Amino acid sequence: MVARPVSAALATWRAVAADKDVQIIPFEVKYLDETLALLKRWSPDHPELGERSLYDWQRCTRYLAMKDGRVVGHIGQMQHEFRHGDGGPPVQLGWGITLVLDMSDDSTRKMAGRGLLKACEDAPGLKYAAVGVVPTIEPAYLRRGHQIRRDGSNYYARFFRPGKALTYWKKSAALTPLMLAANLVRRPRTRPRFGQVEPIPQFSPEWDATWDRLLSGRYELYGARNAEFLNHKLAQPNRTYFRFVHRDASGAVDGYVVYRRARHKTRDLDLVKICDFVGTETAQQDLLAEAMRYAVTEASGTYGIVGLSAALDAAAFRAAGMYIAQPYPVVLAAGVAGRPRVSFFDSDLDNLW
Repeated sequence: MVARPVSAALATWRAVAADKDVQIIPFEVKYLDETLALLKRWSPDHPELGERSLYDWQRCTRYLAMKDGRVVGHIGQMQHEFRHGDGGPPVQLGWGITLVLDMSDDSTRKMAGRGLLKACEDAPGLKYAAVGVVPTIEPAYLRRGHQIRRDGSNYYARFFRPGKALTYWKKSAALTPLMLAANLVRRPRTRPRFGQVEPIPQFSPEWDATWDRLLSGRYELYGARNAEFLNHKLAQPNRTYFRFVHRDASGAVDGYVVYRRARHKTRDLDLVKICDFVGTETAQQDLLAEAMRYAVTEASGTYGIVGLSAALDAAAFRAAGMYIAQPYPVVLAAGVAGRPRVSFFDSDLDNLW
């Protein structure tokens, strides 16, 4: 037998000890104040994470990591039915959201993170999924057996003040002149051409079948949309949403769009977000033109307009003047088939600023 170095043995002992010291439990309301305080400390750039109104509005299962009676980690899991365009059996995705860890002790942080992820991965009846994935943590997801899909969805944008956006995303300011030149060539479209766009107070259940027919005919894997889901999203606290349906030449409803103006709470960023939309190809063009109209004519001073949708929707975004596109990674459990289409209304993507 080869003796292990003392340093390696000590590291293993510390890891095992930390694992035993950290317990994963279902959320208990008696820990609410401590949990909200942890969320605020974890991300000073996003104080809304610690707002009680947002916490109460979110519909999800929550888990806590505990050590010595203290909350050292939190994760939520949001269930959402995703359907296959080919009519295959739907899958219940369990979006992992708001993974927040106490960063004061490295071994505790690691064990809490692993335990919280495992609690979501092992949730009965759910397939783990995640968005907002940064390159540094992608290897960890792959080691855990998940897949990272980049072929399903894109992030789309047009920036009126490119310098502001480039600073936020830590990109070179040298790109600013190129974007401004492209803006002169690729003019925004702000008027509908194929039908009528009309505002609505809320979504009606009578449109549910229309949304599913449009989604199933266009995407391989998509999140279900119905009045209950959409109206819940519209009820998110501290939000002002604008919502419209599209009617074709015959007067039939064949699409919708939801957008809002988003101002970052602590940083210099002000954007119009296209939160969600569904439609025929022509309806999409009119609906995105409506969002662009708002950004150009009513959202004075905004830095740009952004959207998130399927890669095959790129033509509709370009037609509206949103010519910037980049793949958006989505983590899915192994075995979940199909290119996923996500928007800002999927998972918790529209919960921050």
